[in-house]
Amino acid sequence: MKNIFILLLVLAPMSSYAITWKVIGACSETPLYQGTATADLGKSVGANTIQIFDANKVQYYGVEEGISSVNDSPVGLDAVEVVSDTLMRAYGWCYSVNGKVPLAMPHKVSFTSQSDELVWFYGYSTNKNNQWLDMCVPGTNIKPDQFCKK
Repeated sequence: MKNIFILLLVLAPMSSYAITWKVIGACSETPLYQGTATADLGKSVGANTIQIFDANKVQYYGVEEGISSVNDSPVGLDAVEVVSDTLMRAYGWCYSVNGKVPLAMPHKVSFTSQSDELVWFYGYSTNKNNQWLDMCVPGTNIKPDQFCKK
């Protein structure tokens, strides 16, 4: 019993030295992928993302500057939802660190500690009457039919 307690004391601090990460699609809050990873705090979120995705066999297309597709998610015109003559949504992969969506691309942002949380999510920006109204709204808020209906 004493040995188990000592082992727990030794291992517990190790688990706190890794960021948590998730990848969430447009249709469900259940992550497509998730885990923990030791981040290189000297590298960008983008560089860490590529390392994490490669190490965990996440199917993606992208570079440190951004992720364009996960699990063959739509890109380009296939990622545009035309709601009406004056309203459309453009979809793509966005990220948040500790619940906040940075205004900078991932190769310009760094983690501040190993307790940070990284979430990549399939989000959208809304254009109404040729005006962009928002940015990186999670697709799970509306679960668009063109991506979520089977």
